[in-house]
Amino acid sequence: MVYLMPKDNDGPAHDLEAIKTVFSDTKSLNITGSALQDAFAVGYGAEEIIEVIQAIKPVHFYKSMALEKRPGLWQDVYRVPHGELLLYVKFTSDAVTEFKLLSFKER
Repeated sequence: MVYLMPKDNDGPAHDLEAIKTVFSDTKSLNITGSALQDAFAVGYGAEEIIEVIQAIKPVHFYKSMALEKRPGLWQDVYRVPHGELLLYVKFTSDAVTEFKLLSFKER
């Protein structure tokens, strides 16, 4: 499901519980190559990425950003504490699967 709608509030553009449902196991991990490389750089594999996503809470929401190259689409950014790291985790809606993980890096 792709969200092509104006965003008129300060909250996330996407439902966090829906994101967590989509990213519930490693088979459903829809992630960009750069996000995967960044995760590997901090020692995280697919299972740890899923663990972090499942641990995200609404209070971790940082901001929503419009996609520059695709007007009407939004990215939600979370700052997620995990162990001794503070991770920058960014999602968007995707035409093929419901959501895509765009960024997963140490802040």
